[in-house]
Amino acid sequence: MRIRLAIGILAATVALAACSSNGGNGESGSNPASSPAGANSGQASPSASSEEQADPYGPVAKPVTITIGKNASQNTDLPAGSTIEDNELTRYISQKLNVTFKDAWQASGDGYTQKVSLTLASGDLPDVMVVNKQQLVQMTNAGLIEDLTDSFNKYVSPNLKAAYDSTNGYSLQSATIDGKLMGLPNINPGADAENLLWVRKDWLDELGLQEPKTLDDIIAISKAFQEKKGAVGLLGSQTIVNVGNNPEGFDTIFSLFNSYPKMWIQDDSGKVVYGSITPETKTALAKLREMYQDGVIDKEFAVKTGDQNNELIVSGKAGIYFGPWWEPFSPLNDSITQDSKAEWVAYLAPLGEDGKLNTHNMAPSDAYLVVRKGFESPEAVIKTANYQFDIDQLQGEGIVKNDPYSWTNMPFTLLLSRYDDKESKALAVQKVIDGQASADSLQGEAAQVYQSYLKDKQNPKKDVAAWSQAHAFLTGALPLAGDGLNKKMGVFYDVTDTMKMKWANLQKLETETFLKIILGTEPLDSFDTFVEKWKSQGGDQITKEVEKEIAK
Repeated sequence: MRIRLAIGILAATVALAACSSNGGNGESGSNPASSPAGANSGQASPSASSEEQADPYGPVAKPVTITIGKNASQNTDLPAGSTIEDNELTRYISQKLNVTFKDAWQASGDGYTQKVSLTLASGDLPDVMVVNKQQLVQMTNAGLIEDLTDSFNKYVSPNLKAAYDSTNGYSLQSATIDGKLMGLPNINPGADAENLLWVRKDWLDELGLQEPKTLDDIIAISKAFQEKKGAVGLLGSQTIVNVGNNPEGFDTIFSLFNSYPKMWIQDDSGKVVYGSITPETKTALAKLREMYQDGVIDKEFAVKTGDQNNELIVSGKAGIYFGPWWEPFSPLNDSITQDSKAEWVAYLAPLGEDGKLNTHNMAPSDAYLVVRKGFESPEAVIKTANYQFDIDQLQGEGIVKNDPYSWTNMPFTLLLSRYDDKESKALAVQKVIDGQASADSLQGEAAQVYQSYLKDKQNPKKDVAAWSQAHAFLTGALPLAGDGLNKKMGVFYDVTDTMKMKWANLQKLETETFLKIILGTEPLDSFDTFVEKWKSQGGDQITKEVEKEIAK
């Protein structure tokens, strides 16, 4: 099964590489993290066969230096003697591949975006850097970057290829221009975009309330928590909808009504439409407006920050809100520290008439590692990515001894996950708990989750870090692994030419209109005026551009 790859095929595939390149000398060992290392302990000889030279983990034939434009936040946790450029992870991959990694420059956040723009303007490119889709197209059209098709097809590891396959073709297609793979796309974990309903289960039990399934259940719970526990209503966010991480967002209330704001989708007739301007979105806004007026939603949600919402959760003043699978890492870890009786459970709710949760999907890829045109060893870039994926799946096990593990400390700041990463790991751990698999089958993060589960089971909530990891995966991610969701994928996640000029103003118009409708400061029919303005102020032109891009 696809979900077993990260925890099962990983060791087997790399062990196979070890046997072929080490002559069966046994260096692969029993530690799965040592498999890439054991696979290639020496440099390839000039007389090596083509099969050996195509080894996805084998060292390049002659030393090469890769200069990198690095998106790097300054990690103050690195110990003395280690830097973002030179640490256990970079040294490990360097030794295995006969490659030297040198950061041409480092920047972070908006500074990185600005640095990439300046680099493109100057034409002084590092060997590799991460760009967005528009820059990928721009650099391709200008002939600035390498076609990676042949190198990728020849050197990509089965593990990384399967990770790309987990996006159902989206990732590689998004990096393909005129039939050529022009960059290595990142892979985001799709679970981050799927909000669950987090509820104080101890309050439900105390008040004799049933676990939530429908929107009516959510409304009843919010009212009961306010009346009986002195809590605020259902928490909300100024970011009403976001196709990605969105704590306290109302995303799944919209999707209950088959409304998908901020997404380009196809309507029932197959026509491309922006989800924020559909009749279904007006219906969802009407329901949210009603809920707000009835006191179901926190009256101050439109002016509160995320930190203020977290304070309410931690202090026991909030007991119901929407959020992603990782909420136990923050702020729920602080909630149980404050009150060990707090029991937070995640639910798939509100469910539609078919008994499933409608939810949107984020773009599997939105960043691309590009290689400078004329770079002598593009295969070294592909092989580095192979190592980075495997190392991250194993969380640096067997490699990181002194430095704290973070994938951002590897040579390329390109997230290479699996689209089903969190759900597959949660499923694998649950199978071990249920006695359907051996604990020895778990590796990396999945093994860590299982150990956290055992530790928390023995002493519930005594080790907050263990509780957080076990609860995030087994209470948060696990429900996302089943068939209880209808997942909506957008047809377009990129940016068109007109978007560059007008999207910010259109987004501002949308956010203000939606908030005013929910708060009741404007009538529901102001939605129709919003749609007219959106279309006339650039939306119609953008829609045509999106249709054109999709048709390519």
